[in-house]
Amino acid sequence: MVFKISAESRLTDDALRNKGLQHLGESSGWDYFVLPHDENATSFRSALDAYRSSDRGKSFFALVKDIEPYGPDDRRGPGLEPHQTLTFPLLVDIHLWPASSGPEARERLAPVRALLREQELGADEQPTFLLVRASVDEATLGGLLVLPAVERVRVPPSPYLSPTDWIGPSALDELDQPPSRSGVVGVIDDGVLTGHPLLAGLVESFEVPAGRTWVPPTQHGTMVAGLAAYGDFESALREGAPLPSPIQVVAARVVEDSAGTGTATFPTAMPEHRVLESAIREIHRRGTKVVNISLSDRSRYAGPHVDHRTEILDRLARELDIVVVTASGNVSEALLPDVEQLHAGHPDHLLNGECRVAEPAIAANCLTVGSVARSSQGAHPDGDAPPQLRAVADANQVSPFSRSGPGFRTKGSIKPDVVHYGGNLVSQATLSRRTLSNSNVGAAAVSLGFPDLFHASSGTSFAAPRVARIAAVVRAEYPEASANLTRALVGLSARTPVPHMTKSNAKAADVAKHLRLVGYGLPDEQRAIESLQHRVVMTFDGDIKTNTSVIHPIPVPEQFAVGKSDRTIAIALAYDPPTRRFRREYLASRMRVDLYRAFDLDELSAIMEKQPSNGEKLSLPKGRRRVQHLKPSSGTVLHSTLQVRRWRASHARSLDPNDGETYYLVVTHISEPWAELAEPDYDRQRYALAVELEDRGRQQINIFDRLRERIRSTV
Repeated sequence: MVFKISAESRLTDDALRNKGLQHLGESSGWDYFVLPHDENATSFRSALDAYRSSDRGKSFFALVKDIEPYGPDDRRGPGLEPHQTLTFPLLVDIHLWPASSGPEARERLAPVRALLREQELGADEQPTFLLVRASVDEATLGGLLVLPAVERVRVPPSPYLSPTDWIGPSALDELDQPPSRSGVVGVIDDGVLTGHPLLAGLVESFEVPAGRTWVPPTQHGTMVAGLAAYGDFESALREGAPLPSPIQVVAARVVEDSAGTGTATFPTAMPEHRVLESAIREIHRRGTKVVNISLSDRSRYAGPHVDHRTEILDRLARELDIVVVTASGNVSEALLPDVEQLHAGHPDHLLNGECRVAEPAIAANCLTVGSVARSSQGAHPDGDAPPQLRAVADANQVSPFSRSGPGFRTKGSIKPDVVHYGGNLVSQATLSRRTLSNSNVGAAAVSLGFPDLFHASSGTSFAAPRVARIAAVVRAEYPEASANLTRALVGLSARTPVPHMTKSNAKAADVAKHLRLVGYGLPDEQRAIESLQHRVVMTFDGDIKTNTSVIHPIPVPEQFAVGKSDRTIAIALAYDPPTRRFRREYLASRMRVDLYRAFDLDELSAIMEKQPSNGEKLSLPKGRRRVQHLKPSSGTVLHSTLQVRRWRASHARSLDPNDGETYYLVVTHISEPWAELAEPDYDRQRYALAVELEDRGRQQINIFDRLRERIRSTV
């Protein structure tokens, strides 16, 4: 019998061995999976009884929180959940506990193969990747779920998009190509193949510097431009549905392949930050308000100051009122752990300091985008997905190459801001080792390419343009919206790709790790531009006098507040302060939001008016009248110019109609000391708010009609 031991901290292999336990595996939360050396766990049970009666073995058992058998239900993986209706024979992947050697691997495999007999279809016999694929009957499945050698049994994962759906010239004939929609996005990258049939009439391009002879472009620029225009190809190809209506692209070529190495270089004596500035200003001159830059350093941001590229992006975002979208950067294969550890420990390796966001994606006033995987299974071009092909990340899990936060400060600076689909890494067993690929056709991001119609590759470069398209659609839908409001709406539309992280009982350490990996989550185009009857978004787009506070009334209808339901009040704040790279406090100011209820406006105004404009603030109201359930906390996002905070009010007592139908959102601005000297005209700060009321538990509720007239007014 296998046991799961939940510990307070690390248990060493020697400590486990001394208690008659064989270490099979462990999780990042100090859960250990062990197999007693004797079938009945006699030695282990005796040691546990001795500890309970005399404290013998205290150094070991004092670290143990819980011990429980690892049974059939624990071994049920995706597709085998108790509520699933199963049809036999059933194709399954049988994951065995990792082995330390070939002989031990064969020992693990023996009881499984004895049970399967002729039902086995294939296997990965590498010791740390033991897996058997089989077509099993109901009795065999029941036997597998009680075998100690089995870690998990699951229905085999399949590629999100089969390569047979997009490889080859016939894919174009099967696509329904809709007309373009309003919206334009700038792309600063390698050259774009403007003659591609799906880019015809969509792209205008220029070069910086102009008039030079460039080497032939790589696939990179065309892939980025394709995703900036369409946002997504995989869903249409998978479902046989029409492609999304494309938007226009203004493409600036600023880099080229260096001597065929695949490394993008700026081929000019002009400093890189001036190249970027020139390209951005020309894109802006052509009427474009959103710019995508999928060009990041190969190494992490190391400080102590941001470089010139980062500051120029922050300054231009503020000066030109544009949304600059940047890719967080990719962790090189040299920085990844060995393949076995990568599979076992993903995504914890991304929390290593060497995997921090790269420049210029550290830019504070820009939208930084990381990557999550869409497909959890690799495949060969013919669509075959054998068990020897193993994707590192699960679907909607952070990609194993996506650089993580924090931003320019180690505390209070969220980066990446959001994530989108950028692909996965896939390992394949060879005779002597496993090799990694970032372009497996079953797991990589699919976009436009040449000479074939489509091309597949993985990287944050291909997540960023999907978000840039969302921002461009927002600005087209709301032409008067500022860059701040656009960022706020994009951030507010994001949802965490790991749903349990939104629950009130999620561990603080897990939530903090999650923020470093995926920021505020994965944004959605429709949520960014539309309200529904059960989900209403209210906005403000204006400015604030420096070192003051402003109170915004927030209508909260009685039918939203009453009863028990899965409700959320979410607040997104975006602002664009001046920056100085040589200052310890890179941003000229900080802003924060606080939510209050059960207040009279005059009473709350009197409290806020007593706050000093500079110096230490007086105590603010406490208790339930000051909502303290917004997550993440104000301190966690204090140095972020995009702050998205949510209150999940699911209990009947979370909201009280007696608190009234108006809550109050207090926005506070605090200047850094250097701002008054370096920016003498800095007496007002632009900012935008987007506030969302959503009732997921009662989607028939119509809060939109209730608030329709007030939605059009200032929040």
